[in-house]
Amino acid sequence: MKKLLLIINFTLLGLFCSCQDEIDITLPDGQERLIVNGSVMDNEFAFADLSWSINYLSPEENPTVLNANVLIYEDDVIWVSLSHIEDGHYIGQKIGEIGRNYSVEVSIPESLDHPSGIWKSQNEKLNRNNPIDSIYSVYLPPAIFQREGYYVYAQWTEPSGIGDCYRFKQWKNDTLENAPFNLQVTEDQFFDGRSFNDIDLDALSVAGPERSRDSTVEDQIGTKYSFEISSISLSHHDYINLIQEQTLQVGGLFDPPAAPIVGNIYRGENTEDYALGYFYATAPRKSHIIITP
Repeated sequence: MKKLLLIINFTLLGLFCSCQDEIDITLPDGQERLIVNGSVMDNEFAFADLSWSINYLSPEENPTVLNANVLIYEDDVIWVSLSHIEDGHYIGQKIGEIGRNYSVEVSIPESLDHPSGIWKSQNEKLNRNNPIDSIYSVYLPPAIFQREGYYVYAQWTEPSGIGDCYRFKQWKNDTLENAPFNLQVTEDQFFDGRSFNDIDLDALSVAGPERSRDSTVEDQIGTKYSFEISSISLSHHDYINLIQEQTLQVGGLFDPPAAPIVGNIYRGENTEDYALGYFYATAPRKSHIIITP
C-alpha cells in the first residue's frame, strides 16, 4: 500500500511540474497601413501627422511620411493645402469655423517602399462649445476616503440643445495625462444646458493629490494643472471609447478579443482598405492654474 501511494505522489508531482523550455514564435507582419492623426480647430491652424505602421514587436519608430500632398476640404470644397514642416507634421494656415464640415485627403505617389494612392476621411462637423468659466484649487484636510492636499476644479456651462459630445483632457506641468483611464468622453444627454458651477451641478473635478505614499502637500505647490474641454462628433466619441475599451483590457477570460480600431479614413471606396488614426474637427476650450499656498 505504501508503494502504491508513493507511485501516485510521484505521478501527481509530474503532472503539476511546469515546462521551462523556451518556444520561439514568429509573428507575421501585418499589412502596412498609413497612419493619419489630425484636426481642424476654431482657434489653431489645421494640421495632420502622417506615418506608416510597423510590426508590433519592432524596436524601430514608425517611419514618417515626407512626400504627401495633403488637402483639407470645407463643406466638400478644397479649403487649404497643408505644408510639410518636419517629421511627417503638416500644417495649413487657416482655422476652422463652427458649423462647417471638414475632411482630409492624403495623396501619396507611387513608391517601392510604401503603399501609394489617395486616402480621404469622412466629414466631421466642427461643433460649438462654451469657454471654461473658471478653474480653481481648494485645500482639503485628511478625512475618510479623502487624501490631504489641493484639489483642482473647473466651472463650465454646457450649451443648450441636446446632441453635443465632448472630450476632457488634463495636463500636469504641460505633460498630457494620457493613460487609458484618462480618455474621457461624454454625451450631453444627462446635463444638456446645465452649469457645473457648484450651484446647479458640482464643478468638474480636474486633479487632486498623488496617491503615492511619498507624495506630500508641499509637492503640489508650484504644480501647473491644465484642463481642456473639446467639442467632438458622435463618431469621434465612439472611436475614443473603443480605444479605451481595448487599452483597459488585462487579458482576462472575459475580455473581448483585441481587434484593429478603424477610424474614419479610407483609400478609395473599400471600407476594408482603411488608414489608422482619426481626422476630426473640434472647438477646444482650455484653462490652467498653478497651485499656490
